[in-house]
This record gives sequence, structure tokens and C-alpha cells, in this order.
Amino acid sequence: MKATFSLLLLLFFSVGFAQDCNCASELDYVAEQAKAAPSFKSQWKSPMADRVLIAGLKDMIAKDENIELNCLYYLQTYLDVVKDNHIYIVDRNEDRDYTSLSPFYAGSPEALTSNAVTTTDDPITGIYDLAGVYRVAVVKINDATFDYGGYILESQHEDWPAGTLKFALRKTGEYYSGVFYNRKHQPQRNEVNLVNGRLYPERWVREEAAADWASNNYYLEGDTFQYENYGNGIHYVRLGDFGGDNETYKKAMELLQVLEEKLTSGKVILDLRNNGGGGPRTSDPFLKLFKKRKKDLEFHLIQNIYVGSNAEHFLLKAKKQLKLTTYGENTRGALAYGFGNYSKPSLITPCFGYSLGLTTSKYEKYMEFEEIGIAPDHYLDSKTYWIDQILSKIE
Repeated sequence: MKATFSLLLLLFFSVGFAQDCNCASELDYVAEQAKAAPSFKSQWKSPMADRVLIAGLKDMIAKDENIELNCLYYLQTYLDVVKDNHIYIVDRNEDRDYTSLSPFYAGSPEALTSNAVTTTDDPITGIYDLAGVYRVAVVKINDATFDYGGYILESQHEDWPAGTLKFALRKTGEYYSGVFYNRKHQPQRNEVNLVNGRLYPERWVREEAAADWASNNYYLEGDTFQYENYGNGIHYVRLGDFGGDNETYKKAMELLQVLEEKLTSGKVILDLRNNGGGGPRTSDPFLKLFKKRKKDLEFHLIQNIYVGSNAEHFLLKAKKQLKLTTYGENTRGALAYGFGNYSKPSLITPCFGYSLGLTTSKYEKYMEFEEIGIAPDHYLDSKTYWIDQILSKIE
């Protein structure tokens, strides 16, 4: 009798949990956990606004016909109400098949192309390219959540056939809230704006604007740490990572030894592009050497949207301590919060097992740069390579 009762009780709770285990319940969990993060404590103080936001997101969740695919987008939308570029929620389950969930364009390929016509009243529509890997048609769509869909016309990958939805956009004020599906078809939210034919900071470029973005200043060949003598007293140094793991630290210190011998005088092109950060253990020794020789060295630093976290801290210190001019574009803007000394900051959501990373530390003096990034002294265009542009200025 007791065994039968226990089994019935277990079945009752299992059924109840299964019924409540959905994207809306995951949102409740994320919202509750997020309130412990310092960014939410300092920026998100209105219970009424919180309830309104959650209710609005749940309404969109209920209407989204692709919610099994897009759930992460809504959870990321909630987290994005605060300025905290370190906070995240992602799916690290390698066994989950997002490819089978991808939607397709309902009409013919000819209709897709003919509908992707850019007009003055609707400049977002058109044909876009991503680094020669994907070509999409962005068209208006009839959807409860999104206003535009970017559908594959051509792809270098077999699992992205023609007609597959690569991203969707929703107009929100001056910007577009977008769900962008990565190489594995997983959703990732990002706010974009149309800048000279590019969905910035994403790298989708409308075909008519290809000449303005002809140079790829985001793909860097070779080792993460590099030194090269360009001649005429000009040195090139790449610092591509400030990670604190032993392997990265070892490579960084090997480069530091080279720089101690080579950097005695002249002009230094310091390439910080794509450096997502790390820790002072790796970054500070370089700054110490540069500061020691600042009377004999003139620094010209390259930055892009992928420079973040500790690399941004390094950049601000360098601007104060060195003879330094910066070039490129705004950095990522991920420097006011961090994970402290926690090696595993992720929580696991109860339903779908998403990884939720909440920040644990706060650096108030950097708040003005969060999500905006650090502006360069000189913006560079992408018609030609940035290093060539800098060389033309300093030679």
C-alpha cells in the first residue's frame, strides 16, 4: 500500500513538473536568480517594471510558434534590461539538435529575392553577405514577434540550405532587436543598427555597401601573441588574449621576453583586436614593461568591438600611463562587472539545462563605458586594412 501510494505521489509530482516545465517557467527562474547579481541590484529596482516586463515576455513566448528554438532569445532579452555585458545565458548541451528546429521561407526562391528590395521607406530590406560565407535576403514577415526575416540564399555550409532563417529582427525604437542563429543554429540575441549598410555590431553587410566594408579587420591570422619588426623603427605587437590559464600565460610571458629585448625605442603598433579579456596576471606585466620604457616608445593601439573585459581595463590604464594613440572602433563595453574569483559562475536552469552566468563583482568607475565601449581617438573605415591606414599616418 505504502509503495503504491509513493508511486502515485511520484507520478503526480512528475506530471505536475512536466506541465510547468516550459520557457515561461525558465523565465521565472532566470528572473529570480538574476536579482542577486550586482547589476540587477543597482539598476533594476522597480518591482512593477519587472512584473510588466515578465508579463510582456510571457505573452511573446506564448505567441512564438518557434518557441522551442527561440526560448533563449526571450531569456536573454530579460537579462539585457540591465547594462552588464558579462551576464549571459547559453545552451552548452552539445546533444540538443537545433538544426531540426530551424524555420524555412514559405514562398519560392524567386519570391524571396524579389521581396528583398531596399527602399527609402524600408532601408533594412535587401540582400546581405557575411564574410563570403552566407548570403541572405532580408524581407518583411508576418510574425507575432519579429518584423523581418533574413533567409539563406547561398551558404558554404550544407546544414544551412537555401530558405533557412538565419536571423530575425524586431524594430525597437532606434534599434532592431535581433535573434541571430549561430553556426550550430542556436539563438543569440543582439541589438543592431543599420550603419552604412551594415547591421552593426553584427557583420552582415548589404550588397550595395560591400565597397565600404571590403576589408575584414576582425579575422587575424597567426598566433595570439606576435612580434614583428616592420623596419624604419616601427614594431608590431599583437596581444590577443589575457586569459589566466597556464598555457595562455606561458605564451604571453614568452612574448614578453622577446619584447624586453626588441622594444628599446621607436613606434609600436599594439594590436589588441579580438582580445576578450582575462586577468591582470597576464596583462599587467606588459603594461609594466611599456611604462618602464615609455620615454623611448610611442604606442599606436588598434581596437575593435571584440575587445572586452580585462582588455578594456588594460586599454584605459595604457591611455593614462603611456604615450598612446588609439584607432579602430568602440570596444565591446564589458568592463563594469565581472565574475570575481569564481572559476564556475554558471547556474543550470531546471527545465532545459541552460547555463546562466551571473556576475559577482562590480567596478563602478567603469560604468560610463558599459555596453557603449571605449571610443578610439581615430575611427578607421573598413575600405582597407586598419594596419595599412595606421602605417600611412605614422611612417
